[in-house]
Amino acid sequence: MPPVRCNRRGALLAAPLALLPLLPLPGLAQGQTQTQWAPLPGNKAGTSPSSSPSWLPLPTANPGSATPGVLWQPLPSGPGQPGDAGSVNWQPLPPSEQSLLPPAPASATPAAGAAGRPQTPSTPAEAEALLNSLEPLPADYPPLLRLGPAVPTANQLAEQQGQISGFTLSPFSGGSAGGTGNQNYAVRLDAGLTDQLQLSGFYSNADDPLYAPIPSRASQPANFWESYGAALQWQLLNTKAWKLGLAGSLEAWNVGSGGCDSFSCKGNDSASPNIFNNSGSRVYTRNLVGSLALPITWQAAPQWQFSFSPGVSFLPASQGAGQGGAGSFYGNNVFVSGGISWQPSRHLTLFSSALMPFGPGSNSFNGDLVFSRVPILTAGLNWALNPRIALEGTLTNGWGATPATALLALPSSNRLGYFARFVYTPAAPDTPQPPLSPRRRSLASGGLTVNTALVPPNGTTQLWANADSSGNVFGYAGYSISNILQLDLFKGGVFNNVPQTTPLADTYTNNGALQWRFGGKATILSPLRGFPIWVGGRISLGREYSPGSGQGYVFAESISTWEASPNLSLHFNPKVAWSGVGTPWAIGLGANIQLGRSFQLIPEANLVGSDISQSNATLALRWLASKTVQFDLYVGNAAGLLDMGQLLGAGQARLGGRLILSF
Repeated sequence: MPPVRCNRRGALLAAPLALLPLLPLPGLAQGQTQTQWAPLPGNKAGTSPSSSPSWLPLPTANPGSATPGVLWQPLPSGPGQPGDAGSVNWQPLPPSEQSLLPPAPASATPAAGAAGRPQTPSTPAEAEALLNSLEPLPADYPPLLRLGPAVPTANQLAEQQGQISGFTLSPFSGGSAGGTGNQNYAVRLDAGLTDQLQLSGFYSNADDPLYAPIPSRASQPANFWESYGAALQWQLLNTKAWKLGLAGSLEAWNVGSGGCDSFSCKGNDSASPNIFNNSGSRVYTRNLVGSLALPITWQAAPQWQFSFSPGVSFLPASQGAGQGGAGSFYGNNVFVSGGISWQPSRHLTLFSSALMPFGPGSNSFNGDLVFSRVPILTAGLNWALNPRIALEGTLTNGWGATPATALLALPSSNRLGYFARFVYTPAAPDTPQPPLSPRRRSLASGGLTVNTALVPPNGTTQLWANADSSGNVFGYAGYSISNILQLDLFKGGVFNNVPQTTPLADTYTNNGALQWRFGGKATILSPLRGFPIWVGGRISLGREYSPGSGQGYVFAESISTWEASPNLSLHFNPKVAWSGVGTPWAIGLGANIQLGRSFQLIPEANLVGSDISQSNATLALRWLASKTVQFDLYVGNAAGLLDMGQLLGAGQARLGGRLILSF
């Protein structure tokens, strides 16, 4: 006989409900009357699920008592009655959902059933283990709300479901402005008010000078875009094959040209000329803009989806009036957009899209300040690590980050760049994972200058503070939003007494300059899910603030951890920093050796391939003071524990300490 099921929610709830007789009721103090249970007459062990009893609480034995006990009685049975077990609709479990069944025990017994599986857990711990072993279903993965930055779909979030995304658009180089590129950073929140109405809020910011040289200006003009607003999408039609929506946005768009909006010279209005007139000073305008779209989505097959969306963006046609003279800007644009997505697996979606503006305005201008209309093309992928976490990467010539500005190309150049997005759906199911052992929880705290591929379990807050004998002071605050992803909410501090012998050190490790970074670490593969080693990655962004250089960089690392024995783990940690000064890279090698119950020895080395003279090593002793407190005492010649510090030598040994709290 094949396995049976009611539905996914029933499968998730069946195990804990079966254990109600074993669990104390909330609100009952020690010594109070516990729940009283009795089987239905005629119910015998070994009967089928269809004949299992239903239960109903009896009236309290002592209504006047402040903490009465609870008694139970069977529900009335019979056709149409709540206790009628025949009202449950059982059907065979599809092969794709066999993961809903509890895992087979190490040694099957006749009591475990014909399939060698326990029919129900017998303790609360077994019930929790069962729930943690259930793999998410395809229906648990949220749909794509947009195909890249420019093309909306008619898909929407369900009622009371929310989604947060952070993303950036940028060319692959800094152009005439230098640096790592002209980044447009954005964050967006989508929320399902009802199954038919979705509300969105968003914010974007870009402050880099124009990418292409502007020959008609004496110096390269600064450029500033700041957008924020809200959007509504109403789903007019939702069938198995077709969806139709009506979307609109209202936005504030602050546009600055000339002066300086970068951290190195912010507030100097005569630092550069503007592109709208010959005043030689900054032009700054607050604009009210908006958009309308009619997205249509066709589910052609389970893996194939097509979207089409006509629309219009309402943008200003000039800037600078009253500030030296009005100059040309984009203006209103009617557009048509569309795209296709293919989902070969529940974790991966490939997609491409195109948007074509028809005017009367434009969506691009070049170094000669000539405006034109160009198509916005996008191709990329969405990689869902689980239903809760997704990463998206595309190639695109688009640069706008909000519904009204999404049809715009890179200011001063129609150039191919990238779009990178992180998506978080808090209410979606997480990756199932058994509890980490105490040693693995310690490994999840990471190393010092060589990282580990483990992250703390979902819901864990991690804090640490670090100082060394040469004056470095750093801190960290992180939070695990999934069993496989820890967000770096803050990682930063100040470098001191780092030898200024390289351009990298001179730019990113200035004495007393605040460093602020954020990012995240993900575990992609794990022995807890059948892979022989832990494999993960981390990425962070940030900059050095005044009185330092004001420059930023991207830091990325790949991490592998092998537990060679219960007391020895080895770590392989390639890393790279992408900056406007250079691209240093290194191979990190580390180990964690358990010394008894409360101590670990942690040797580490970073071999800097881009400049071998900057290679460094660290030796640490970690004291596991309690389940929540650890302390590292170390000596090493790295410039510091913070990202770029791992790629620079300190010139001499530093003695340091780090206090780690996890809760």
